[in-house]
Amino acid sequence: MVPLLHRAARCGRGRGHSRRRLPPRRWIVVLLVFLMAGCGRMQPTGAPQDGFSLTMAAQPSPPVVGDGQLIVTLHDPDGRPVSDARLQVEGNMNHAGMKPSFGVITAAADGQYTVAIRWTMGGDWYVDIKATLADGRVIARRLPITVHVR
Repeated sequence: MVPLLHRAARCGRGRGHSRRRLPPRRWIVVLLVFLMAGCGRMQPTGAPQDGFSLTMAAQPSPPVVGDGQLIVTLHDPDGRPVSDARLQVEGNMNHAGMKPSFGVITAAADGQYTVAIRWTMGGDWYVDIKATLADGRVIARRLPITVHVR
């Protein structure tokens, strides 16, 4: 008696059945279709749709472990500085298990906010900045930063 798997593997041999292979050009077409379908789902990486410009610079630059400052600049879609926003700043490491560092706003003028922050460890961080405008709208950004060991 022939085992079922062996019999299935032999099925079709010698009876005019053969596996059809796609020619190389067809494989390329199939590959391109899958790649293009994946591109349609990608999120845009350009500027956010709210039109506001929010930038961040570290002092010292590059940032080092310990006390530091972030200079956050906020402009409206027309390029005018926004000085009356309430900012919340939170720094987190890219890996789990670390406590976040919360920024304290120490000064604000002409759309520029000075934020005191303590970097607890060297490595890759991201800073979440949430600016609540006077009219209640919220502008939020996540910006990457690398902190160095002294």
